[in-house]
Amino acid sequence: MLDYKLLEALEMVAVAGSFEGAARRLNLTQSAVSQRIRQLEERHGCVLLARDPVCPTAAGERLLAHVRQVRQLEAALHAEQASNDTHWSTLPIGVNADSLAVGLIAAIAPVLAQARLLLDCVVDDEAYTLDLLRSGAVLGCIATQSQPVAGCGVMPLGTLGYLPVATPEFAARWFADGLSTQTLTQAPAAVFGHRDSLHRRWLREQFSLAEGSYPCHTIPDSNALFAAALAGAAYVLAPAPQVQAALAGGQLGVLGPAQLVPLFWHHWAQQTRAAAQLAHAIGEFARIAFTE
Repeated sequence: MLDYKLLEALEMVAVAGSFEGAARRLNLTQSAVSQRIRQLEERHGCVLLARDPVCPTAAGERLLAHVRQVRQLEAALHAEQASNDTHWSTLPIGVNADSLAVGLIAAIAPVLAQARLLLDCVVDDEAYTLDLLRSGAVLGCIATQSQPVAGCGVMPLGTLGYLPVATPEFAARWFADGLSTQTLTQAPAAVFGHRDSLHRRWLREQFSLAEGSYPCHTIPDSNALFAAALAGAAYVLAPAPQVQAALAGGQLGVLGPAQLVPLFWHHWAQQTRAAAQLAHAIGEFARIAFTE
């Protein structure tokens, strides 16, 4: 039988990243939290938390995934028994920044209000969000991988097109001769975060440009990347729906062919009713916002 008081301590340490932070959240002493973790590890016969830095081990991640799924199911049961006028359900999801930038929240807002759902969004590049589902940190995520995780289901969302864009003035200055390995080593780019993003992969695979061989701004926000392009500070690889108006108004121009990225909604196989409603709303959003 699992002791959920001990498991709560494990989750709080994982979330806070320290025993001290977990103690504050649980209103306990740091010694009490350490004792609960030690008891839990003794019962399971393995180390559940690495100490330097403090983070869950693989065994700890598996245990946390189970705990989070049980909590969601318990919350769903409580929601069905409680009055619909008073109860809200919180759903943790992994979402790529570009889906947020092209209108995900506005599109699913009616369902959130109707079903009384609160989102806890963990934002990451779409190539990495699946790691959040594997760890149990989220109950669903938008990802580029089509293969489902064990114990999970997957729903195709369609294809999101990305366009290399810049202002006409920027293009005239840096790309008068078009896109090439030579011109791309000179023109400042703006890329999403420090991970191996779509823009970096595009430069590497299409133009044989390794990271560090081209100038780039690193900006971990899709709307700020778009703003950098509009300001003439850089060229960007942006979602087509995000730049449509700026292209139509002549503020931006397309530098080359679109890059097509298939996206998928991954979710726990055993979905609560609220999670299923959210999945349906995300599917409807993608049907309208993404190309087929």
